[in-house]
Order: sequence, then C-alpha cells, then structure tokens
Amino acid sequence: MNIYLDIDGVLLANNLHPANYASEFLEHVLTNFPDSTYWLTTHCQGDATVPIRHIGHLFDDETVELMRKIKPTSWDMTKTSGIDFSKPFLWFDDDLFSGEKQDLINNNAIDNWIEVNLTKDPDTLAKFISSFPIPI
Repeated sequence: MNIYLDIDGVLLANNLHPANYASEFLEHVLTNFPDSTYWLTTHCQGDATVPIRHIGHLFDDETVELMRKIKPTSWDMTKTSGIDFSKPFLWFDDDLFSGEKQDLINNNAIDNWIEVNLTKDPDTLAKFISSFPIPI
C-alpha cells in the first residue's frame, strides 16, 4: 500500500510548530511502509530533499532521518496526478481542491483520502497511530 503525505495542516500545525504526535506518526508510517511512503505536497516536486529542508529544523534528528525514507512525487495542476491509482493507497491531507476530489471520485478512491483536521482535533495523528486507516 502506498502512503501519500501532505505537510501543511498534517505534519505541521502551523509554520512554526509540528502537529501533535507528528514524529510518532511518521515513525509509525515509516516503520510499516518504509518503501511506499511519498510526499504529496507543494513542497515536493520530484525532489525529496526539499520537504526536509522546509520542515526538518522543526523536528529532532531521528525524525529527520526517517523523513529521508519518504519518496518524492511530481504532479501538475492537482496533487492527484501524483497518485498511483493502480495500487491501494491512503492520502493524508487537510484539504482537497474540487478537481482533486473529482479525480478521487472518478477512481472510486474518495475514501482513500484521510482528512486531517488539526483545528478540530489537534491530536488527530495520535488516533491514526492507534487505529490506522485501511484503504477500501
């Protein structure tokens, strides 16, 4: 299964602070999916070092080393163009554009988007660790 991760609103609560349990969430994801976790964020367009340069200073050295395992994606107008729909996946993101939502619907994959709403529940990532979603 592929895991796709956004940064803003998922791993970061804001520009200055990681989300609660972000390090533990990354450890869980990268322990269980070390070869199939991808950046799906505006901060990564084919270069996996850019997200680390963008947010690495906010995390401890162990978490940054884990982040180095995350593979890059490239996409055009919508993040969904960076998703491999031929494989089961989960996409952790805080918001979808209408075109992205339509792409997921068209591919029978809307339930593979895992909405992260840190405003509503700042401890959302902890819940994913204890009860990890399964793609439909």
